[in-house]
Amino acid sequence: MTKRILRWALLAGAGALALSLVTACGDDSTASAPITQPVTTTSMYSGSPQTSGSATSSQANETPDGTDTSKPGMPATNPNSATSQPADFPGGTTAAPVSDKGKKYLAALKKMNVTFMGDTDNTIALTMADYICAQRSKGGDQNVWKAIVLASTSPGTKDALDANAKADKVIKAAVENYC
Repeated sequence: MTKRILRWALLAGAGALALSLVTACGDDSTASAPITQPVTTTSMYSGSPQTSGSATSSQANETPDGTDTSKPGMPATNPNSATSQPADFPGGTTAAPVSDKGKKYLAALKKMNVTFMGDTDNTIALTMADYICAQRSKGGDQNVWKAIVLASTSPGTKDALDANAKADKVIKAAVENYC
């Protein structure tokens, strides 16, 4: 009887050892590994951008069409001046004239030091004023239209408080000067 118990105990021990070896060797997951480098999600560059020491080296970073290649992966921000708009392109070549209430609204934004990032021709600012007035006149949910205005004003702001203050100024300027 003792031999039988010893055999079962030996067999159970060997099985437990084999099972622990299989599970230990099969785990190649790094999910629980410690993070050894800082993690950030706000950087656009994989490394630091290259800087040039002289004007001749910065000119060396330009392609024949004037595109700067010193920052790989970044698109050119200005259109190629050698190209022109096709004659059959729909729409005009100049911006639409701004109404008097539009000028008053834009002046109010300028007075409050509010700008829209990338809005060189005031299209975004005027579109936001049209949107605010349309939503206000039909009784739209103020939280929804503030979220839309916030999305258009937040690029270029320091933090959420600054973005909210900027959106409030846009809404105030539109209500008082455009609607």
